[in-house]
Amino acid sequence: MDRREFLGVCTAAATAGLAGCTGSNVRPPIAGVPAPGNPAPVVKHGFPSTVCDDPPNPFVGIEAVLEPAVGPSWEGQTVAEKYRLGNEVGRGLSDDAFVIGVERGGSARAYPLSILWWHEVVNDSLGGEPVLVTYCPICQSGMVAARRVSGSDAVFRVSGHLWQPPAVYGFAGVQEGRVFGASATSGDAEVRNAGNLVLYDDATGSYWSQLLATAICGPQSGEWLTILPSSVATWAEWRADHPDTDVLLPPPWSKTT
Repeated sequence: MDRREFLGVCTAAATAGLAGCTGSNVRPPIAGVPAPGNPAPVVKHGFPSTVCDDPPNPFVGIEAVLEPAVGPSWEGQTVAEKYRLGNEVGRGLSDDAFVIGVERGGSARAYPLSILWWHEVVNDSLGGEPVLVTYCPICQSGMVAARRVSGSDAVFRVSGHLWQPPAVYGFAGVQEGRVFGASATSGDAEVRNAGNLVLYDDATGSYWSQLLATAICGPQSGEWLTILPSSVATWAEWRADHPDTDVLLPPPWSKTT
């Protein structure tokens, strides 16, 4: 089942909300949720349970950002209208536009949700560290992690498939701080346990659940991404707290695949 087929099936499930929270590297035990290392029950009881049998679908048209370009702002840039959602008006990035803010190694960067809404995955480096920034519009879920697989820098792409984990796993992902709620138009949002973004890494071809920050298929099955701290704020708020920040520029400046 590809992403478009899954969308229709999962519409009803998207109404079941889960409360959002901030990121954390801590994974406390959650009753009824197995420890890392055996993801088979997750795939088996999720939907569709056959996701591991489906190869990546490039025809969905959601292209991950592979070569991000950044600048101090969007001022002076002619930005495509599709990257102006909600309160984003005018030529630059509006003060009221919502961003995911990340700070690593003394460097700060803002990732506008209006870009993530369209591209869902950004492969970046910040403060000398490989960073993965992801967003699933259907689930209203954000996840920021170290961009590493088996200790090496990795490139992640959009598989073109959606997969809904069992509710207890989705709930655990939120409670553990592995994912957080976000909206491109309102900022705050509840995470929905619905058809969720499935990523894959170039190195091993493993499938990763964005909502769980876990590999669910392939050689990396059972491995967990290392979550990095992040926050959701308006561009004005983030810039006030981080005056030396830069911000992700949309395509064509940032290159996708």
